[in-house]
Amino acid sequence: MRAGLVALALTLLALGGRAGAADLRVVDEVLAEVGARPVTLSEVTLARALGVLGLEPSSGPVTDAELAKYLDAQLAVRAATQLGIEVPAADLDREWENAGGAALTTRLAAVGVDADWARRLIEADLRVQRFVDLRFRAFAFVTDFDIDEALGPGPHDEATRTRTRDGLRAEMVARSFNAWREDARQRVPITRIPATPSPWPPPFEVRS
Repeated sequence: MRAGLVALALTLLALGGRAGAADLRVVDEVLAEVGARPVTLSEVTLARALGVLGLEPSSGPVTDAELAKYLDAQLAVRAATQLGIEVPAADLDREWENAGGAALTTRLAAVGVDADWARRLIEADLRVQRFVDLRFRAFAFVTDFDIDEALGPGPHDEATRTRTRDGLRAEMVARSFNAWREDARQRVPITRIPATPSPWPPPFEVRS
């Protein structure tokens, strides 16, 4: 079944500690497809709450720009998966604890979200980071001449040179990744589902 014809039902517990059938809401919808994979509003909302896959934490409506960033991140997730890039369990456990660990599990349970789903999104984010490291950062070389040219004439201490080297390398990685992303957009079909215009009210809020 095409994602544009799918009406997903996600039943969430209302915030505030109340109970009862009156507090249940059906709120999810498919926003897009990457390849044949549907992307839902709840998925983007959870990624945004966690601050992963290109999104910054926010409690406002999900915007079209945020969806676009998330779809781009899914291109990298897809590529990393195809390359067989794995995330060590210890790295995932450490990142999960950094995100909140048991306290985060409790907050997610309060809105009916499975912690395993959040862990999978964090794992996907780590996989993208490893993909960028292996595919782009490992081949970003900055020479002393590059640093001298960027700083201009005159003496510069080692700390300044190190910051400049890091900045130049970050720019090189960003340019390479952006070029790859533009190419990936041409190779992988991305379909927006136009049933409901943005912004989209988030179906839940993971409160700290």
